[in-house]
Amino acid sequence: MKKLMMVFLLLVGCNEVEDSMPISDEKEIPESLQLTDGVFVINEGNFDWGHGTLSHKKYDSDTVYNEIYKQVNSFEIGNVAQSMTIIGDLGYICVNNSSRVDVIETKTSKWVDRIDLPKSSPRYLLQIDERKSYVTDLYADRFYVVDHNNFSLSKEVKVSGWTEKMCLLDQYVYMTVTRTVFDKRQGGQLLLKINKATDLVEDSLALPYGPIDLQKDKNNKIWILCNGGLDKEDAAIVKVDPKTFTIQDQITFTKDDYLSMPSRLRINNEKDELFYIRKNIYRLPIDNSPLTPELMIEKGKRLFYGLGVSPHNNDIYVTDAIDYVQKGWVFRYSQMGVKLDSFQVGVIPNEIVFQ
Repeated sequence: MKKLMMVFLLLVGCNEVEDSMPISDEKEIPESLQLTDGVFVINEGNFDWGHGTLSHKKYDSDTVYNEIYKQVNSFEIGNVAQSMTIIGDLGYICVNNSSRVDVIETKTSKWVDRIDLPKSSPRYLLQIDERKSYVTDLYADRFYVVDHNNFSLSKEVKVSGWTEKMCLLDQYVYMTVTRTVFDKRQGGQLLLKINKATDLVEDSLALPYGPIDLQKDKNNKIWILCNGGLDKEDAAIVKVDPKTFTIQDQITFTKDDYLSMPSRLRINNEKDELFYIRKNIYRLPIDNSPLTPELMIEKGKRLFYGLGVSPHNNDIYVTDAIDYVQKGWVFRYSQMGVKLDSFQVGVIPNEIVFQ
């Protein structure tokens, strides 16, 4: 028994987090390479591994460059790479478990500066005006006002719950506030209406459980995807009229299991068709009455995780996280659902960012 215990301890001691990380075998990036006219893929990396990465593929090329941030800057993005917002020639990367927003040149991936947000878990950044952006947060029950010109924190605005996705419409910012079944905090399940001039919350609208994503359509209506709190309540997609600040329409999904909860609400270039993941990829025309989702792309054996719709030609990009440990893949489809391309990226490909 003692010998068996010693062998067990030796095996456990030899398997650290680093032992499970994928070994880098990526091609070197030419110094002359310009990261233009293409798509960025934000790869989360596993929680606490500090292995978030950035991938890039030009639209007219078959060549994919992975781990470009690390190669160019000689250090990792950090833990966890959540999202990137492009403002001008700069990319603002929210590093969720590292309490910061890193700023890079989008053409080179060179590190420029950092917005430190102490004790934060930043999720998404939205430009509000020429100088100001909002950053949402997972745990802090607040959102941040940052100066993206001098890369500094200007203000913290207290709310109740996990702040997530945002859109800008006229003088207001609309922001989802959510919670999951694992979150014991009070609050959440709201759409906030924030005056962009004062940063004050002027109103809030109660939503179904788990509002996590939103899109603005061609009629300036706001669509919110509510995931049911990850298997606590029925999920839903609701249509909100911002003028009356009321729910106008709703489609409800019964809960079967965790993977049956919808995620990643996206919209096409014409702003008249929504897309989302619910194991498979579904299309939801905004003018359907009643609202009727259409199966578009079947997942097969893949684990669909991230989703993006090109603002240039409506090509649909879907990521496959596989098992959350191996390097993932991106699949590109036409707007008719025909597979056009696929390429390998990093671990847990999350967000697609179009140039």
